[in-house]
Amino acid sequence: MNYQEDIPEERREPGPEVTRKLFRRWQKAVRGSSVAEDMTNPVWVWLFRGRVDPYHANERFKPPFSKVFGRGDYPSEPRWAGCRLGQSRTELTDGRVFWIAGEHEDYYDPDFFIYNDVIIEHPDGDVQIIGYPESSFRPTDFHSATAINSDQAILLIGNVGYANERDVGKTQIYALDTTSLLFKEIATSGSAPGWISNHEARLAEDSNSIVVRGGEVMTNDGLLENIDDWSLSLSNFAWTRLTTRKWVRFQVSRSDGQHLHLWQYAMRKFALEYPRANLNREDDLAEEIGGVPNMDAFNRLYNPPVNHSTVERNADEEGDWRTNRILVDDVCVRYTDDTQHLTVTVEGEMPASVIESIACDLQEKLALVENIECRVKWLE
Repeated sequence: MNYQEDIPEERREPGPEVTRKLFRRWQKAVRGSSVAEDMTNPVWVWLFRGRVDPYHANERFKPPFSKVFGRGDYPSEPRWAGCRLGQSRTELTDGRVFWIAGEHEDYYDPDFFIYNDVIIEHPDGDVQIIGYPESSFRPTDFHSATAINSDQAILLIGNVGYANERDVGKTQIYALDTTSLLFKEIATSGSAPGWISNHEARLAEDSNSIVVRGGEVMTNDGLLENIDDWSLSLSNFAWTRLTTRKWVRFQVSRSDGQHLHLWQYAMRKFALEYPRANLNREDDLAEEIGGVPNMDAFNRLYNPPVNHSTVERNADEEGDWRTNRILVDDVCVRYTDDTQHLTVTVEGEMPASVIESIACDLQEKLALVENIECRVKWLE
């Protein structure tokens, strides 16, 4: 789910049953104290139906004196959110829709919370909210959810989760019984994709397996793109690796480990090219990099000294603004801005000398852009 979901305005309005007293009682994000605990209440139902975020919900029920004196709202613990990211939606043939877990806000925000609940929309319009202790269902986000066994269960694959709970190399899997609403963690065998998230999972035509592709995998080198396809058997929960793409990947980053400034460079370039946009060209970039921004090096960043052509960005592809592509002898080379580094992926076979030339070129130019020595890290 994303924040741009088109929700009718009337659904954003709380009904008369949502009083200020009741709102204060249910405002906080809490987990279930028992397995499959029915935690349905008018406040959460309103927040879910209207996809209302904690800030705007609190503004509606802020004490009058706070409004008069303009006091800010700085919660000491997360508050329950109806709008989430990384939440799965699974519609069953009986008309029920299962919305599972998800997160709200980023880790540094007071309202950051990764959920481990199940919200069920029934065909008659009723909403049921089921909570769980973390021991029976971990906080989970950016997973996939696939109905299996004739809708008797929903299989959840993957997770981002809290940083200290990620298990590199393991793939988290839960099965939710759609009748009892109990979760069961699934142990698997075979070659698993690892700690995967943001991927696509599809039930095979014979309904005997689930194919997983795309997304990202948490590794010892950080979060990397999943470039291979995987199959999970539903009879014995054994993983099979369907592809082994021998793509070369490397990262170029600042030697001090600080984040890159490519977004600021892009904004400065836009301001210079479109002066009528009235964007401020005097930003903090020079101070942050400790020198005059090198626009020439920035403009040549993805132009290596090898015979190549530039691939236009796909405006319809989400997140594509972070990626630049070139073709070298019909092999795509992708440069992805991961904030901390530029990750380069060579999508096919290419002479090692050509790849080395691309890596050295990027290292030299990025050092000019960032006004600091940069390093190359080759990924397995």
